Parts: sequence; C-alpha cells; structure tokens
Amino acid sequence: MSCESKQMCLCFKVFFRVLANLIVRIKSELVDVVYRMCLFCCCKRREDIAEEVECKLIRESTESFYQNVSREAAEKLLENKQNGTFIIRPSKNANLATLSLVQDCKVYHLNVRRREKDSLIALGTEKSNEKCFANLNSLINYYISNYLVLYSEGTRTLTLLLPYRDKNENYNEATIS
Repeated sequence: MSCESKQMCLCFKVFFRVLANLIVRIKSELVDVVYRMCLFCCCKRREDIAEEVECKLIRESTESFYQNVSREAAEKLLENKQNGTFIIRPSKNANLATLSLVQDCKVYHLNVRRREKDSLIALGTEKSNEKCFANLNSLINYYISNYLVLYSEGTRTLTLLLPYRDKNENYNEATIS
C-alpha cells in the first residue's frame, strides 16, 4: 500500500508540473493574442511595444535565471561553477536574449532568437530541423532534462542546464531553514 501511495505522489508531482507548464503557455498565448488585437492603437509604435512586452515577459518568466549583466560580467558570475550552470542575460544583437552557460571551464554564449517564419524560440543560428519552443520557459525546462549539444573547435559536448545560484542566496536559504 505504501508503494502505491509513493507512486501516486510521483504521478501527482508530474501532473502538477505539466499543468504549471500548460498554464504558463496559455498565459503567453493570451498575451500574444491580446497584443495582436491592438492593430490601430494611438500609443507607441507596434514594434516598440512588442520589444518592451517581450523583454518584460523574458524577465518575468525567467526571473530566477535572468541577470541584467554584460557578457564579461556573465563570465565572472559563471566562473568556477558546475558544468551546465546558466543564466539568461540581455543580448547586444537583435536577438531575444543570450543563454550563457559554463561547460568544461569554458563559458558559452548562445543566442536565443525568435524565428521569423513561425515566431517560435530557438537557440543559436538557424538550422534545419532545429528544436523550437513556444516560450523561453519551455526551452529552459526542456534542456534541464534533455541534453543540449555544444560545439566548440570541432568538439561536441553534451550538457544539461543547471540554474545559476548566487552564493549569498544559498547562505540565506541555509540560515532560514
């Protein structure tokens, strides 16, 4: 009986995680739909609003992963961290954001971009048959449990994403518990 209850708890955990992801996706879709309805607005240009909304959504949806830092500061933050440790940071290019992660003592900076043809989110440069996502949270959730392939100087490396944790955050959590 206790084995069945443990299995049931696991089923509930999976169910609630899937439900939470579904709610985030629905919220994202609703924001997109409402935004598209405002075609003849007298306020700011539509492109300016889209950029502001997108940046705000990135910060809100990835709040615990988002760091408003430069490339150099990201490299310092990730220095001596465990393989796969990552942050999401602003991009200097026209990309949505940049995923900075550490692997084998090297920091990789991957562009997070919105595809023009279907508005889905993808990593790096455009590739045929690339993995695409509805939003940034979906991308992160996917690569936390599925390998991300990194290429550098002809070497192929697999890694799983691991959220960045500030040393001060861990200390505060330990003292509160």
